[in-house]
Amino acid sequence: MARAIKQEFLGVTGRSTSKTRKSAATRRRIMDAAAQLMVEHGNTAFQMSEISERCEMSKGAIYYYFADKEDLVSAVYDDQIDDLVRAIDAVVDQADTAVEALRNACAEFALRAGSGSPLAMAIVRELLLSRDAPKGKSRRIHHIIEVVASQLERAKQEGVVREDVDVELSAVSACGAFTFAAVSFQLREDHVAVTSENFAAELFDLLVHGIGKQ
Repeated sequence: MARAIKQEFLGVTGRSTSKTRKSAATRRRIMDAAAQLMVEHGNTAFQMSEISERCEMSKGAIYYYFADKEDLVSAVYDDQIDDLVRAIDAVVDQADTAVEALRNACAEFALRAGSGSPLAMAIVRELLLSRDAPKGKSRRIHHIIEVVASQLERAKQEGVVREDVDVELSAVSACGAFTFAAVSFQLREDHVAVTSENFAAELFDLLVHGIGKQ
């Protein structure tokens, strides 16, 4: 009897897990479609009917996963920011030097902020709403700035950055410049010819070497 109950329980648990995975995959498919449309439109002026068509789902089915369009857009933005934070934390933790950490952080940003991603829009939106955003969310951008600042301070010890540099101000300036650079990158007619590797190299050069003559 007990064994039968246990097997029934395991069967229910297995079905539940499978259903959860399917739901997560469907939610991801909807978010990916929304992200693509946001990039194509250059804003969030897509229609839910476009999501329905791309996902081959009814609008009612989509509303099962997201309360409305605003909820969907917010989920896409949150996902973009969270992914960037995780990626930067990972490459910085694995880097042996500040230069390597900063170079890899630039690469991760360029990879995600190039054409085909609404990351730049997500960052701008997060900055605009940070004053009224929940503490956990508003801290995400500040966390990235703090990571960059800590690596700039580390670079001072390695003799790469001048001792008189204000690392916090430099980090804020760099992150702001990166965001606007990403927006510009997406708007350029020749953006296809500009690889994420070149974009990352330019960002790193700007961060470490600046624009003035030595």
